Amino acid sequence: MKKLVFLFVALLVLGLESQAVNVVTPVGDKEMEVAEMAAMTTTSLTGVVLDNETGEALTGVAIRFEGSNETVYTDFDGNFKIANVVPGNYNILSSYISYNDNKLKDVNVNGVNNVIRLVLKKD
Repeated sequence: MKKLVFLFVALLVLGLESQAVNVVTPVGDKEMEVAEMAAMTTTSLTGVVLDNETGEALTGVAIRFEGSNETVYTDFDGNFKIANVVPGNYNILSSYISYNDNKLKDVNVNGVNNVIRLVLKKD
């Protein structure tokens, strides 16, 4: 029984250690040490993307921070969430087929209620 418990705990610890956590940092902070980033409190940014003319939610819109290669996509209700964000100011880029690319400048991401609304215009 003790061997089984030990094996379970060992597998749990190894499984947790193997999962990488990607942390998004403000532009200009790319040279932060991994230890510094791990010690920082992170937050998340959520939002919704809507069509300018109809107000309908847009599904599959690509959202990312300028300077980052990590992209999230809106769900069927136009909602998105970017997790593990170091508090700071960001430029948010969005792109979608048949719509103009959008850049929302200097969005302050701090605290726990970081919610934005993006409205895209057709080409």
